Amino acid sequence: MYLPDGDRLRKNGFFITPSAAREGMYDLQDLSQEACAAFLNSHESDLKGMEANKATLENFFKESQLERISELSGESVGLVEVLKYAVERKSHAPMCFSVVVDTLMNQAEKPFFMVLDEFNCYYDHGHYFHMSYDDRVREPIPYSRINLFEHALAAMALSSNVEDEDVEAPRLMKRGGIIVGMTESHAVPRKVTGGLIAYAQANSKSDETLSVVEVPHFSGQEVDHILANYESIGLGNLRLDRGDTLMDEQEVAYLKMVSGSIGQSLQDASVL
Repeated sequence: MYLPDGDRLRKNGFFITPSAAREGMYDLQDLSQEACAAFLNSHESDLKGMEANKATLENFFKESQLERISELSGESVGLVEVLKYAVERKSHAPMCFSVVVDTLMNQAEKPFFMVLDEFNCYYDHGHYFHMSYDDRVREPIPYSRINLFEHALAAMALSSNVEDEDVEAPRLMKRGGIIVGMTESHAVPRKVTGGLIAYAQANSKSDETLSVVEVPHFSGQEVDHILANYESIGLGNLRLDRGDTLMDEQEVAYLKMVSGSIGQSLQDASVL
């Protein structure tokens, strides 16, 4: 399950609603429906034959809801059917998303991986508010209480404070794993990103299931070589400029600045 754009997901969910079945939890209907549709589109064939049991459905749906939903009745329901129902009924998409992820995390038949980019965005100041959480609507809802993020945050079990001793043990999938990436390209405080990395590095020494991999920015010389390659193959704005960009130190410096010497961002800057 791939959730690539954490910065967008953390603040552009349109609206948030209290969970009908779980007190203290909140649902993002639009984004949950989007995630279900993307997962179904990519992995429908992989999910065929896999089912959610009634107990899992009852964890996320109210009993009165299940009684009215013929598509989800029975002792077990196929995960493909759950996702298809979520695509059709936005109001029930958060519960369907949670049912599918919870089922996949607690089965050992197939490996299940979650991949989330811009993960440090979920540890910044929140952007979702509701009167049922704070009647003055001043305190943001923690991302760990939002259906779309709860499983991933519980699996990573990180803190931006390296001395935090109240973090619960990771709740990992029985078969599979989770991969997250930290971004330096969004307005997340350095102390948050640095704290998360420091916490992960400290815990990776005692936890063999946790690995920290540093992916450094390209050096100035590497960027020069990459831009020369873009020019030679005719990529984006370098296609017809007859080498003007490469011969202009200020243009090259600008591309390095706006991209942060990050591969994908450098390619985007060269194309746009």
